[in-house]
Amino acid sequence: MIQRFPDKLSSSFSRITTVDLGTSLLVFVAGHVGMPPEGPPRVVAENFEEEVRLCFENIAIALADVNGTLKDLVKINCFLTSVDDYPTYTKVRDRLLAGALPASATVIVAGLLVNARLEIDGTAVVKKS
Repeated sequence: MIQRFPDKLSSSFSRITTVDLGTSLLVFVAGHVGMPPEGPPRVVAENFEEEVRLCFENIAIALADVNGTLKDLVKINCFLTSVDDYPTYTKVRDRLLAGALPASATVIVAGLLVNARLEIDGTAVVKKS
């Protein structure tokens, strides 16, 4: 069974989609950027470290809808607009994931929506309660 959780700020996609695996859920997390969870739908953080933190916070909020956490992530994809931001991204990622080592890929891109400097999507496996 597939369940979709519509995005609160856009009606054109689901912020997560789950696939029931019996004792757990396979969770696909849509791309999130570092904007405030309540909006506006644009990046307002001037400090890149704060933008990364907000991005992971948005992913954590989405995972919480299915009783998941960042530690349930098994794969993340990060899109950065500058390779110079990679050290800051990894510092924040390592702090927030605290030893939960998902498979990871990072791609440098020419640009992202809403003037974001990074976007992260991912896959998680969450045990059903």
